[in-house]
Amino acid sequence: MMLPVVLKYLCRMAKPGLIVFIATLLILSHSSVAQDKKKKKKEKHFEANVGLGSFYDDNILKYSDKYLERFMNNEDQGRFHIKTYDDLILNSSLSLSYGFTLFGKQKSKISANYSFSNYIVNDVKNWQSFSIGYQQFVYKKASFRLSYSYIPDFYVRHFRDADLVEFLGYVPETFVPYSFSKDNYGIWIQNTFFKNARVRLSLNYALYFHNEHYAEYNCENFTYGFSVLQKVYKKVSVEAGYEYSTSDAKGYDGYQPGEHKGFSDDANATYEEDAFALSCTWQLPKVLKLNHEIDAGIGYELRYYTTTDFIHAEEGLEMDEEHAGRVDNNLNLVLAYNVQLKKNLDLSLFYKYYWRDSRTTSELNSEYVSEEKDYLQNQVGLKISYTLKF
Repeated sequence: MMLPVVLKYLCRMAKPGLIVFIATLLILSHSSVAQDKKKKKKEKHFEANVGLGSFYDDNILKYSDKYLERFMNNEDQGRFHIKTYDDLILNSSLSLSYGFTLFGKQKSKISANYSFSNYIVNDVKNWQSFSIGYQQFVYKKASFRLSYSYIPDFYVRHFRDADLVEFLGYVPETFVPYSFSKDNYGIWIQNTFFKNARVRLSLNYALYFHNEHYAEYNCENFTYGFSVLQKVYKKVSVEAGYEYSTSDAKGYDGYQPGEHKGFSDDANATYEEDAFALSCTWQLPKVLKLNHEIDAGIGYELRYYTTTDFIHAEEGLEMDEEHAGRVDNNLNLVLAYNVQLKKNLDLSLFYKYYWRDSRTTSELNSEYVSEEKDYLQNQVGLKISYTLKF
């Protein structure tokens, strides 16, 4: 397909280009606003939002029962670099957007966002993200948006490095951190039909760069999405969506001469995924003159790892135990209550549930994968946000 190839090339050039592009838009838009100053009443073009939240997570590293038990029994010296398997997380966010008209009377908006998650007990899990975006309306209800986001460092957990085991044996020093940085380039196009049916098409291209111990997991991902938001009753809206993702992993770390993806003893985490989502928003009758609503959502992802190493294993060769024939079933549930306390002040209370069941198409590693990758996770918390227009 030509589209992924073209997008891949553009994204590699995009980081500096996107910043220059948005800066140019700011200059042009200021000129446009200045010209219309005398004709129009002064408008508020800037919008800032500050968010502060806190939530409890009962399984911060998504450990299976096998490893939760080992953690509590002080087993696997060197594996666990956390003090507790649960934690209280403080999340802060800041966003700034600027609206203007660039093409005739059609609205345009540029935005920048920053978010930081601080784990109170286990600071090894602290992480942050940055994003910028540009949205352009082509007419009243149709628009598109370009975006870029960046996560500089995200810690997953410690794993045992098989290459180190060959030299050092099964000692604590062979447990090393698995972490990555992520660049994501996205675009969506949306339009509203029949007054209240919003249809959106999206495309995302993501690059994952892992630390030196897990270079074989470096990958490039494409995600193609489609969603429909429909008001089904005066106060009730429903959104349904589907995404198809592909992930092409490097498949080798390059430590051994002559290695390549088709000839390596390293993990190959290449996969394909189907994801389905359904959510509902119900605007409740006012209480004490306050606007409030309930949001509920469910998501299901089915991920297929495409490596065929298990076929070779049946012939007596080495096997990629964690990925060969693996199929992941992921389920997530979200329930939130949102209330507008004041004109610019909002409060949200939420609960999230995550579940994964992993199995394989090969009997050689099915039980192993299940014990390694199955997990349950619950999160409950609140967030307060303040919006200012100027």
